[in-house]
Amino acid sequence: MAVISLMTDFGAQDEYVGVMKGVILAAAPEVRIVDLCHRIAPQDVAQGAFMIAAAFRYFPAQSLHVLVVDPGVGGKRRILYAEAEGHRFLCPDNGLLTMVAHNAGLTRVRRVSNRALFASHMSRTFHGRDVFAPVAAFLARGGDPGELGAETAPEGIERLADWVPQIKADGRITGRIVATDRFGNLITNIGAEFLRNLSRDAPQVALQVDIGQQLTTHLHDAYEEALPGDVLAIIGSRATLEIAINQGRACDRFEVGPGDRVAVWRG
Repeated sequence: MAVISLMTDFGAQDEYVGVMKGVILAAAPEVRIVDLCHRIAPQDVAQGAFMIAAAFRYFPAQSLHVLVVDPGVGGKRRILYAEAEGHRFLCPDNGLLTMVAHNAGLTRVRRVSNRALFASHMSRTFHGRDVFAPVAAFLARGGDPGELGAETAPEGIERLADWVPQIKADGRITGRIVATDRFGNLITNIGAEFLRNLSRDAPQVALQVDIGQQLTTHLHDAYEEALPGDVLAIIGSRATLEIAINQGRACDRFEVGPGDRVAVWRG
């Protein structure tokens, strides 16, 4: 049974997600649809890029991941079909595949241009319904990706600029906050490997964290290691640094969020 995951910034207020599912199921009733997330912040391509990179490997091989975070809908941006590590992706060419390409590498990319696969009447504002859903159904039914359009070089896709963490000459690791989760934790793009290098000689070494305010903490293994209300640094489920407050909301206390810069160095 074909599996399609859906990730959008549509939310749950309107009919948009349900209509997309209806279009897919009308053409491919046997498909299994999984709602990965529909609460990406409006037009937040970076949040979507990091979420899909963290999530796709947990799905069955050959799953199709349909990503609709599309601030350029109706404009000149391209639509892409891509493959990586046995998974398939369908999305606008606006940076959503940045981290999949960086972490996994894309083995095949096509520009989706075959209008015969689109809805016969298209809205310029709802390509989720009129382009992505019918193309997803075509692929779920076993359609040949070669019919989507011409191959294009993976190197030529749009990528988010300045969203890869770096180690500076003074030893600081710099990155960004990529998301705030439901608990108010600040999820960064600084991977566990960077932090382990900082604390390899002493796991409880003090870390300095700058998120607009400078904090002193260490790398924790569990939330219970901090008292309620205390700040902690922890490697979260995405294997990246998260700044949290035990039983509190770090995003509210520090008044930062997605896109803001973060720096970490050994104390």
